[in-house]
Amino acid sequence: MVYTALVKRLDPQIEEEVTIEIEGIEFTGFAFICPYKIEVGKSYHVSIGFTILDELMIREIQGEKKEIERIGLGYEYYIRGLLHEDTIDAGIVFTDEDEYFYEHPELVEKNVEMRVDRISIEFLKTPTNNN
Repeated sequence: MVYTALVKRLDPQIEEEVTIEIEGIEFTGFAFICPYKIEVGKSYHVSIGFTILDELMIREIQGEKKEIERIGLGYEYYIRGLLHEDTIDAGIVFTDEDEYFYEHPELVEKNVEMRVDRISIEFLKTPTNNN
C-alpha cells in the first residue's frame, strides 16, 4: 500500500535510519530504497514492510488493537493488528513480502501481535508535492 509520509528525523550517523509519520503514527525505520535525497519536514510516497532476522514471533491477542509499539531504544517493534493473508493492518498496512504469514493460516483474520526486528521503508520513485 502506498502512503504519504512526513519525514520527521534523519539520523546523522546511520544513513538508512529515518523517522516518519503516516496518518498520525510515528515510527523509526530503515530506508532500504531511496532513489532521491529526502529532507526533514517534507512528504514522500512510501510503502512499508518489516524485517525478521531470525524467526517470526506471532501470537493471537484479545481485542481489536491496532498499534505499533517500539521496544526499548532499538529498532524492534511490536506490530498489533488484524492479520490478512499477506498483510497486517495496524492502523497502517504492512505488507508481508517474505510470505511469513502463509505459515500461520490459523491466525488469518484474527487480531495478532508480532515482533519485528525493524520496519522497512521504501521511498517510491515519484516524490509527492513537498510541503
